[in-house]
Amino acid sequence: SESTMNEKICQNLQKTKVSEISANASHKPLSVLGIGKTIHVIATELTQWSSTLPKENKDRLWKIRNKLLPCLLRLMEHAVTVLHFSTIIDEYHDSDAAVVNEVLSIATIAATPFIGDGKTSSGSFGIGALLQWILGESIGCRAKENSYGILSLAYTLQSCSISPMTCAGDFETKGHKEYATLLSDSVASNDFLTRPVIDWSVQSAHVDASWTDGVSGVGSRTAMALLLTICKASCIITGSPAEEKEFTVGTETNSEKVPLLLRKIAHNIGTNVLAATARAQFFGRLEFPSTSPGQPTGTISTKTNSIGPFMPMVTRIGTVSKKSSSASKNDEKSYSDQPIRMNAAVIIFCLVYRDIDKLTSCGKAFSYTLPVMLSLMDDVRSINQALGALMLLSFVEASSRIENNEIPSFIENSSSIITKSLENAIQLSSRQDATFLTTICLAQSEWLRLLFNWIPLASKSSLRPTTVHAWMSKAASDNLVAVRKQVQMGGKDKNDELIVGALVAGIDPLLADLASLPNAATIEIARVGLSAILPLIGWRGMSMESRSIQIAALAGLLFLFIG
Repeated sequence: SESTMNEKICQNLQKTKVSEISANASHKPLSVLGIGKTIHVIATELTQWSSTLPKENKDRLWKIRNKLLPCLLRLMEHAVTVLHFSTIIDEYHDSDAAVVNEVLSIATIAATPFIGDGKTSSGSFGIGALLQWILGESIGCRAKENSYGILSLAYTLQSCSISPMTCAGDFETKGHKEYATLLSDSVASNDFLTRPVIDWSVQSAHVDASWTDGVSGVGSRTAMALLLTICKASCIITGSPAEEKEFTVGTETNSEKVPLLLRKIAHNIGTNVLAATARAQFFGRLEFPSTSPGQPTGTISTKTNSIGPFMPMVTRIGTVSKKSSSASKNDEKSYSDQPIRMNAAVIIFCLVYRDIDKLTSCGKAFSYTLPVMLSLMDDVRSINQALGALMLLSFVEASSRIENNEIPSFIENSSSIITKSLENAIQLSSRQDATFLTTICLAQSEWLRLLFNWIPLASKSSLRPTTVHAWMSKAASDNLVAVRKQVQMGGKDKNDELIVGALVAGIDPLLADLASLPNAATIEIARVGLSAILPLIGWRGMSMESRSIQIAALAGLLFLFIG
């Protein structure tokens, strides 16, 4: 009943009294710790209630989604406001900044799953929307002058090299300029070439949020108000009050405002703090306060026990948990049982790298992302694999913008396991929805291209150029085999999008990089490449996907000939 729900929440909130704060945290201001404890309890309640939604009792479901959860979000908004004013009235020390930033990160993680990508009031988010956030430009249509979406045919054709004979001698520069001018003039007004080859508006490319009522939208509006309050508080607390007006008045839609708000909050409270909180929430190990006396200030820790710090759903052989069964019941739930934890982590990790400009900060954030990313990419569900690939793509895009003189150690140590996880994910999703396969293929090609571009910096690294070239050849060969299997099906079960997605996002970029090598690397996969590509050039059909397959296949054939 509704009274029972209120009693449970009140009992949990009563545990957050300042007088009951442990002695280990007595060196912190009581007001900040008390408010932080309250926000942490409310965040826990939001997670628990969103994972126990009744499926048959529609009246109770309506009360939870339209009354209980929005009320909890409003309580959290008031708590953030009180936290903001308490830091102004009370004496605020630099040593307290870590606690305040941690509290704001917990509130941000709690609000994010109710907003999603901001395009609807249902709290859902789409893979296409996250791709736009990551890439910073349109994934299909023309984004700026002489620049096309990475998943368009125009981008693939733009990557094609012209005949080596045309580039010989003094005609090299002139030939490239004439080709670029001809290409630009021919595709500038061609919607067929500049459109994305994948339809990201399909329902399968969206992740639902069952804890939000999309009809009333009260949960999404309340969470948006909470996020605005967090952003204002973070701007003032961190000493930048002039930036407070940035999100108070504006003409942006929620889909434009959500990524800006999250990036601003991450910048103010610290990217690593937000990333660490998202990882702890994903694995059900979020605590407050998390900073122990012997731990450096500003470091978020997760619970460590006999079953491991990162994967609470895994019990190691020969270990016995000292917790009672009732106490560990909630901790043992995976992100599949509490999808609100996964939604928050995916959205945060797809945005957390956007404003990082130092490789050390990028590496620290990546250490928090890696266990979450691998957990999703190793999942049996293809949509979770695609979400894990989005996290990797976000990291790759940020790393490619940072200048460095050598391959970072965290890339070198994790390169093998990430490459293997991508291979397994593509094998499992090769017969699933086209949006999943395209996302994973894009992450794989961009990941290997990042390693490929960093090869000249590998003089002191154990990651050798031959290893990276072998990974690229194997990835291209495996993808070509997967496409050949789809060709044998003869266009059944709507596999046209699967084929064109794999070509544009995975095969063509890999073949383009291999074609640039001086050792004729594509000759090793020429046989499997021709057996897969030649039937696609004569692919029958008058649909947009069929025509896209023919053009993408011609580009792949050109890469094979050049290499």
